[in-house]
Amino acid sequence: KDTLYAASALDPRFKDLAFLSAEEREHTFTRLQTEAATVTCEQDADVNGDADEGAKEMTEATSSKKTKKSSTLEILLGAVYSPTIKKHGQKTPAMRAEDEIQRYRVENPAGLNENPLTWWRSNEREYPLLARLAKQYLCVPGTSIASERVFSTAGDIVTAKRSCLSPDHVNELLFLHKNLTISEK
Repeated sequence: KDTLYAASALDPRFKDLAFLSAEEREHTFTRLQTEAATVTCEQDADVNGDADEGAKEMTEATSSKKTKKSSTLEILLGAVYSPTIKKHGQKTPAMRAEDEIQRYRVENPAGLNENPLTWWRSNEREYPLLARLAKQYLCVPGTSIASERVFSTAGDIVTAKRSCLSPDHVNELLFLHKNLTISEK
């Protein structure tokens, strides 16, 4: 159920989730936000992994040499006016995910005839975290159902009574049967 709601929320045509209550809608988007932040943290950890170990050791050695007293002003406003955050303009993955979801929800839904995967490809730069999730939720699962249907149709055509049919006639009957169902739809 949660997977269906998440996939519907990530489909730009149905992102309003009109079929859900307000509480379920908020729960779905909160879950997506958490998942987007988690996926980002995992990928950042994988990318940075071993490369950061050397830098981490250098930082620890430097910080142990330079222990300075923090002023009261630094303690109170350090998180808001931190030079590293100001310099790099970095947000936490949770903040980026929340920002993306807010912008995504405000944007108008896509047209009903629009392909959701094409929409995500064209908007991937604007919503990179959500685009990653959309690829996971909206992808086509590999299945063999179509080929199984052909074989079951062949089994229906070639029965004990019709076992005298030549292979060419069986192929023609299968072709006609499949094309007949396509033209009726």
